[in-house]
Amino acid sequence: MPDTPLTEILNDFRSYRPGNHRQFLEWVKDRAQDIGVREYAMKDRESSVLYLHALNQVRDFRWRHWCFTREYILKKTSHPTATGGSPIILWLPNQLHAVYTQMAEVANAHDGLPECEDLLESAYAQRETLRKEVRKFLEEK
Repeated sequence: MPDTPLTEILNDFRSYRPGNHRQFLEWVKDRAQDIGVREYAMKDRESSVLYLHALNQVRDFRWRHWCFTREYILKKTSHPTATGGSPIILWLPNQLHAVYTQMAEVANAHDGLPECEDLLESAYAQRETLRKEVRKFLEEK
């Protein structure tokens, strides 16, 4: 995740999760850091492809979160903040852009990963759509 005030809000939101959920996610994060999942995945092409597919699942989840937010919150209110006081028009796109950036880094480390071309083209097109949508909502608010 990027080191931004928006990420600090996300980290604060973690305190609202049920205890067992928080513990599990902390364990996953700590374990991934301990064994160096990203570094391991970047060592060879096959692992990078699998890692890219995992990132794509995160991207898909965050995109759906953005779409629900866009349709059921942003289009129905002029209030610029979300639950917990986060700047909703920027917060979700911030998290999505972090995933897009990570996906591009993985692909670029291995000659663009042509075997994942369709996945990447879709993600990059979605990134442009997101930029346009955010610009539009910011101009309207």
